[in-house]
Amino acid sequence: MKFFITIYTVFMVLLSANVYAESIRVTILGSGGPSTSPTRFGASTLVEAGKEKLLFDVGRGAIIRLEQNKTPLSDITVFLTHLHSDHINGLSDLWSVSYIAPTFRNKPLEIYGPTGINDVTSGIQTAYKPNINIRTLEYAEKGVNFYPKGATFDATEVKQEGVIFNRGGVKVSAIDVEHGEGRSFAYRVDYAGRSVVISGDTRMSKNLANKAKGTDIIIHEVMAVDEKLLKSSALFQSVLTGHTSPEDAALIFNDVKPKMAVFNHLILLGVSPARLKERTHKIYTGPLVIGQDLMTFIVDDEVSLINK
Repeated sequence: MKFFITIYTVFMVLLSANVYAESIRVTILGSGGPSTSPTRFGASTLVEAGKEKLLFDVGRGAIIRLEQNKTPLSDITVFLTHLHSDHINGLSDLWSVSYIAPTFRNKPLEIYGPTGINDVTSGIQTAYKPNINIRTLEYAEKGVNFYPKGATFDATEVKQEGVIFNRGGVKVSAIDVEHGEGRSFAYRVDYAGRSVVISGDTRMSKNLANKAKGTDIIIHEVMAVDEKLLKSSALFQSVLTGHTSPEDAALIFNDVKPKMAVFNHLILLGVSPARLKERTHKIYTGPLVIGQDLMTFIVDDEVSLINK
Protein backbone atom coordinates (compact mmCIF):
# COMPACT_ATOMS: atom_id res chain seq x y z
CA MET A 1 0.00 0.00 0.00
CA LYS A 2 2.82 2.39 0.92
CA PHE A 3 4.41 1.69 -2.46
CA PHE A 4 1.29 2.82 -4.34
CA ILE A 5 0.93 5.90 -2.15
CA THR A 6 4.57 6.81 -2.91
CA ILE A 7 4.06 6.30 -6.66
CA TYR A 8 0.91 8.44 -6.55
CA THR A 9 2.70 11.20 -4.63
CA VAL A 10 5.59 11.28 -7.10
CA PHE A 11 3.15 11.34 -10.00
CA MET A 12 1.23 14.28 -8.55
CA VAL A 13 4.44 16.23 -7.91
CA LEU A 14 5.58 15.68 -11.49
CA LEU A 15 2.15 16.57 -12.80
CA SER A 16 1.99 19.81 -10.83
CA ALA A 17 5.49 20.75 -12.00
CA ASN A 18 4.38 20.41 -15.61
CA VAL A 19 0.92 21.97 -15.41
CA TYR A 20 2.30 25.19 -16.83
CA ALA A 21 5.18 23.64 -18.80
CA GLU A 22 4.20 25.33 -22.06
CA SER A 23 2.45 28.33 -20.58
CA ILE A 24 3.82 31.83 -20.04
CA ARG A 25 3.80 33.41 -16.61
CA VAL A 26 3.56 37.20 -16.45
CA THR A 27 4.10 39.11 -13.20
CA ILE A 28 3.69 42.86 -12.86
CA LEU A 29 6.50 43.85 -10.51
CA GLY A 30 5.91 47.60 -10.73
CA SER A 31 2.72 49.21 -12.00
CA GLY A 32 3.49 52.84 -11.26
CA GLY A 33 4.72 55.87 -13.19
CA PRO A 34 7.59 58.27 -12.50
CA SER A 35 6.29 59.47 -9.12
CA THR A 36 7.13 57.59 -5.93
CA SER A 37 4.51 55.35 -4.39
CA PRO A 38 4.67 52.74 -1.59
CA THR A 39 2.07 50.59 -3.37
CA ARG A 40 2.98 51.07 -7.04
CA PHE A 41 6.70 50.60 -7.66
CA GLY A 42 8.46 51.69 -10.87
CA ALA A 43 7.70 50.10 -14.24
CA SER A 44 8.86 46.48 -14.43
CA THR A 45 7.29 43.30 -15.78
CA LEU A 46 8.62 39.75 -15.46
CA VAL A 47 7.83 37.21 -18.19
CA GLU A 48 8.72 33.57 -17.54
CA ALA A 49 8.62 31.27 -20.57
CA GLY A 50 10.36 27.93 -20.91
CA LYS A 51 13.62 28.26 -19.01
CA GLU A 52 13.85 32.01 -19.61
CA LYS A 53 13.18 34.76 -17.09
CA LEU A 54 12.77 38.00 -19.02
CA LEU A 55 12.57 41.32 -17.21
CA PHE A 56 11.09 44.25 -19.14
CA ASP A 57 12.23 47.55 -17.65
CA VAL A 58 13.77 47.88 -14.20
CA GLY A 59 12.02 50.71 -12.41
CA ARG A 60 12.40 51.75 -8.80
CA GLY A 61 12.13 48.83 -6.37
CA ALA A 62 12.15 46.05 -8.97
CA ILE A 63 14.61 43.97 -6.98
CA ILE A 64 12.33 44.08 -3.93
CA ARG A 65 9.43 42.76 -5.98
CA LEU A 66 11.65 40.05 -7.49
CA GLU A 67 12.54 38.94 -3.98
CA GLN A 68 8.86 38.91 -3.00
CA ASN A 69 8.17 36.87 -6.12
CA LYS A 70 10.98 34.47 -5.16
CA THR A 71 12.70 34.96 -8.52
CA PRO A 72 16.40 33.92 -8.68
CA LEU A 73 18.41 37.00 -9.57
CA SER A 74 21.18 35.13 -11.36
CA ASP A 75 19.01 33.92 -14.26
CA ILE A 76 17.44 37.15 -15.49
CA THR A 77 17.71 38.73 -18.94
CA VAL A 78 16.78 42.42 -19.09
CA PHE A 79 15.00 44.30 -21.89
CA LEU A 80 14.60 48.08 -21.71
CA THR A 81 11.77 49.72 -23.65
CA HIS A 82 13.48 53.13 -23.48
CA LEU A 83 15.95 54.98 -21.31
CA HIS A 84 13.83 57.33 -19.21
CA SER A 85 14.94 57.32 -15.58
CA ASP A 86 11.79 55.70 -14.18
CA HIS A 87 12.43 52.63 -16.36
CA ILE A 88 16.10 52.15 -15.45
CA ASN A 89 16.57 53.54 -11.94
CA GLY A 90 16.38 50.05 -10.42
CA LEU A 91 18.95 48.61 -12.83
CA SER A 92 22.08 49.40 -10.83
CA ASP A 93 20.45 47.86 -7.76
CA LEU A 94 19.54 44.65 -9.59
CA TRP A 95 22.99 44.39 -11.18
CA SER A 96 25.05 45.16 -8.08
CA VAL A 97 23.11 42.92 -5.70
CA SER A 98 22.98 39.93 -8.04
CA TYR A 99 26.77 39.54 -8.31
CA ILE A 100 27.38 39.46 -4.54
CA ALA A 101 26.32 36.97 -1.87
CA PRO A 102 24.14 34.99 -1.74
CA THR A 103 23.47 35.05 -5.49
CA PHE A 104 27.01 35.22 -6.87
CA ARG A 105 26.05 35.62 -10.51
CA ASN A 106 29.07 34.28 -12.37
CA LYS A 107 28.30 35.78 -15.76
CA PRO A 108 27.56 39.27 -17.13
CA LEU A 109 24.02 40.59 -16.81
CA GLU A 110 22.51 40.18 -20.28
CA ILE A 111 20.62 43.30 -21.31
CA TYR A 112 18.96 44.67 -24.46
CA GLY A 113 17.94 48.26 -25.06
CA PRO A 114 17.80 51.13 -27.54
CA THR A 115 20.66 53.42 -28.54
CA GLY A 116 22.34 54.71 -25.38
CA ILE A 117 22.23 51.35 -23.58
CA ASN A 118 26.03 51.10 -23.64
CA ASP A 119 26.34 54.54 -22.03
CA VAL A 120 23.98 53.40 -19.26
CA THR A 121 25.80 50.13 -18.55
CA SER A 122 29.32 51.57 -18.77
CA GLY A 123 28.26 54.46 -16.54
CA ILE A 124 26.94 52.08 -13.89
CA GLN A 125 30.15 50.06 -13.97
CA THR A 126 32.21 53.23 -13.59
CA ALA A 127 30.10 54.43 -10.66
CA TYR A 128 30.42 51.09 -8.90
CA LYS A 129 34.13 50.52 -9.62
CA PRO A 130 35.25 51.41 -6.05
CA ASN A 131 32.56 49.08 -4.67
CA ILE A 132 33.73 46.22 -6.91
CA ASN A 133 37.37 46.73 -5.95
CA ILE A 134 36.58 46.82 -2.22
CA ARG A 135 34.34 43.75 -2.32
CA THR A 136 36.88 41.81 -4.37
CA LEU A 137 39.52 42.40 -1.68
CA GLU A 138 37.09 41.62 1.14
CA TYR A 139 36.01 38.33 -0.42
CA ALA A 140 39.63 37.36 -1.14
CA GLU A 141 40.55 37.92 2.52
CA LYS A 142 37.67 35.70 3.62
CA GLY A 143 38.42 33.00 1.07
CA VAL A 144 35.08 33.49 -0.66
CA ASN A 145 34.81 33.01 -4.41
CA PHE A 146 34.02 36.15 -6.37
CA TYR A 147 33.31 36.08 -10.09
CA PRO A 148 34.58 39.25 -11.81
CA LYS A 149 32.41 38.58 -14.88
CA GLY A 150 29.34 38.92 -12.67
CA ALA A 151 30.22 42.57 -12.16
CA THR A 152 29.84 43.34 -15.87
CA PHE A 153 27.10 43.70 -18.48
CA ASP A 154 26.57 41.96 -21.80
CA ALA A 155 24.72 44.78 -23.55
CA THR A 156 23.07 44.55 -26.97
CA GLU A 157 21.86 47.70 -28.69
CA VAL A 158 18.46 47.27 -30.32
CA LYS A 159 18.67 49.27 -33.54
CA GLN A 160 15.49 48.26 -35.33
CA GLU A 161 12.33 46.29 -34.85
CA GLY A 162 12.22 42.55 -35.42
CA VAL A 163 13.42 39.45 -33.58
CA ILE A 164 16.22 40.34 -31.14
CA PHE A 165 16.25 37.25 -28.91
CA ASN A 166 15.61 33.59 -29.76
CA ARG A 167 16.61 30.91 -27.29
CA GLY A 168 15.07 27.66 -26.12
CA GLY A 169 11.93 28.25 -28.13
CA VAL A 170 11.42 31.70 -26.58
CA LYS A 171 11.40 34.56 -29.09
CA VAL A 172 11.39 38.28 -28.29
CA SER A 173 10.61 40.83 -31.00
CA ALA A 174 11.09 44.59 -30.77
CA ILE A 175 8.29 46.84 -32.02
CA ASP A 176 8.79 50.51 -32.89
CA VAL A 177 6.65 52.92 -30.85
CA GLU A 178 6.76 56.68 -30.28
CA HIS A 179 7.40 58.28 -26.91
CA GLY A 180 9.01 61.70 -27.10
CA GLU A 181 12.67 62.01 -28.10
CA GLY A 182 14.91 58.97 -28.40
CA ARG A 183 14.16 55.46 -29.57
CA SER A 184 11.41 53.50 -27.83
CA PHE A 185 10.31 49.91 -28.28
CA ALA A 186 7.46 47.69 -27.27
CA TYR A 187 8.25 43.98 -27.04
CA ARG A 188 6.43 40.81 -28.02
CA VAL A 189 7.28 37.44 -26.44
CA ASP A 190 6.27 34.26 -28.30
CA TYR A 191 6.55 30.78 -26.83
CA ALA A 192 4.78 27.49 -27.57
CA GLY A 193 2.05 29.20 -29.59
CA ARG A 194 1.35 31.76 -26.87
CA SER A 195 2.30 35.42 -26.74
CA VAL A 196 2.63 38.49 -24.55
CA VAL A 197 2.99 42.10 -25.68
CA ILE A 198 4.42 44.84 -23.44
CA SER A 199 3.90 48.35 -24.79
CA GLY A 200 6.45 50.29 -22.79
CA ASP A 201 5.72 54.03 -22.85
CA THR A 202 4.02 55.11 -26.05
CA ARG A 203 1.43 57.36 -27.58
CA MET A 204 -1.30 55.55 -29.48
CA SER A 205 0.56 53.32 -31.95
CA LYS A 206 -0.97 51.70 -35.02
CA ASN A 207 2.30 49.85 -35.55
CA LEU A 208 1.98 48.32 -32.09
CA ALA A 209 -1.64 47.37 -32.73
CA ASN A 210 -0.68 45.64 -36.00
CA LYS A 211 2.27 43.74 -34.50
CA ALA A 212 0.27 42.76 -31.41
CA LYS A 213 -2.80 41.42 -33.23
CA GLY A 214 -4.08 38.18 -31.80
CA THR A 215 -1.76 38.24 -28.80
CA ASP A 216 -2.99 36.42 -25.71
CA ILE A 217 -2.28 39.27 -23.33
CA ILE A 218 -1.27 42.89 -23.86
CA ILE A 219 0.27 44.89 -21.01
CA HIS A 220 -0.27 48.52 -21.97
CA GLU A 221 0.63 51.84 -20.38
CA VAL A 222 -2.03 54.47 -19.74
CA MET A 223 -2.30 58.10 -18.72
CA ALA A 224 -5.63 59.52 -17.63
CA VAL A 225 -6.17 63.11 -16.52
CA ASP A 226 -9.35 64.64 -15.17
CA GLU A 227 -11.01 66.58 -18.00
CA LYS A 228 -11.07 69.92 -16.15
CA LEU A 229 -7.51 69.51 -14.94
CA LEU A 230 -6.32 68.67 -18.45
CA LYS A 231 -7.95 71.76 -19.96
CA SER A 232 -6.27 74.01 -17.40
CA SER A 233 -2.75 72.58 -17.65
CA ALA A 234 -0.51 73.03 -20.69
CA LEU A 235 2.05 70.79 -18.97
CA PHE A 236 -0.33 67.83 -18.67
CA GLN A 237 -1.49 68.37 -22.23
CA SER A 238 2.13 68.17 -23.38
CA VAL A 239 2.95 65.08 -21.30
CA LEU A 240 -0.15 63.31 -22.57
CA THR A 241 1.09 63.57 -26.18
CA GLY A 242 3.73 60.96 -25.32
CA HIS A 243 1.33 58.59 -23.60
CA THR A 244 -1.90 56.74 -24.32
CA SER A 245 -5.29 57.86 -23.04
CA PRO A 246 -7.89 55.28 -21.94
CA GLU A 247 -9.92 56.02 -25.06
CA ASP A 248 -6.93 55.51 -27.39
CA ALA A 249 -5.94 52.35 -25.52
CA ALA A 250 -9.47 51.06 -26.03
CA LEU A 251 -9.11 51.52 -29.79
CA ILE A 252 -5.84 49.57 -29.71
CA PHE A 253 -7.46 46.75 -27.73
CA ASN A 254 -10.30 46.61 -30.25
CA ASP A 255 -7.74 46.14 -33.04
CA VAL A 256 -5.59 43.63 -31.17
CA LYS A 257 -8.46 41.57 -29.72
CA PRO A 258 -6.40 40.03 -26.90
CA LYS A 259 -7.68 37.40 -24.53
CA MET A 260 -6.74 39.84 -21.79
CA ALA A 261 -5.84 43.53 -21.72
CA VAL A 262 -3.96 44.88 -18.69
CA PHE A 263 -3.24 48.50 -17.84
CA ASN A 264 0.23 49.08 -16.41
CA HIS A 265 2.51 52.07 -15.76
CA LEU A 266 -0.53 53.93 -14.48
CA ILE A 267 -0.34 57.73 -14.53
CA LEU A 268 -3.65 58.82 -13.03
CA LEU A 269 -4.23 62.51 -12.30
CA GLY A 270 -7.58 63.15 -10.69
CA VAL A 271 -8.88 59.87 -12.12
CA SER A 272 -9.67 56.80 -10.04
CA PRO A 273 -9.02 53.24 -11.27
CA ALA A 274 -12.78 52.75 -11.45
CA ARG A 275 -13.17 55.82 -13.64
CA LEU A 276 -10.25 54.64 -15.79
CA LYS A 277 -12.03 51.36 -16.41
CA GLU A 278 -15.32 53.13 -17.11
CA ARG A 279 -13.76 55.41 -19.73
CA THR A 280 -12.07 52.46 -21.44
CA HIS A 281 -15.19 50.29 -21.47
CA LYS A 282 -17.15 52.96 -23.33
CA ILE A 283 -15.17 51.85 -26.41
CA TYR A 284 -13.64 48.46 -25.55
CA THR A 285 -15.86 45.86 -23.89
CA GLY A 286 -13.40 42.95 -23.75
CA PRO A 287 -11.53 41.59 -20.70
CA LEU A 288 -9.65 44.37 -18.89
CA VAL A 289 -7.62 44.39 -15.68
CA ILE A 290 -6.11 47.37 -13.89
CA GLY A 291 -2.60 46.20 -13.07
CA GLN A 292 -1.25 46.10 -9.53
CA ASP A 293 2.15 45.18 -8.15
CA LEU A 294 2.75 41.41 -7.89
CA MET A 295 -0.33 40.60 -9.95
CA THR A 296 0.39 37.40 -11.90
CA PHE A 297 -1.17 35.99 -15.06
CA ILE A 298 -0.85 32.50 -16.52
CA VAL A 299 -1.06 32.50 -20.32
CA ASP A 300 -2.27 29.09 -21.43
CA ASP A 301 -5.24 28.14 -23.60
CA GLU A 302 -6.88 30.93 -21.62
CA VAL A 303 -5.40 33.79 -19.63
CA SER A 304 -5.88 33.41 -15.90
CA LEU A 305 -5.23 35.90 -13.12
CA ILE A 306 -3.85 34.15 -10.07
CA ASN A 307 -3.60 35.72 -6.64
CA LYS A 308 -0.22 36.12 -4.99
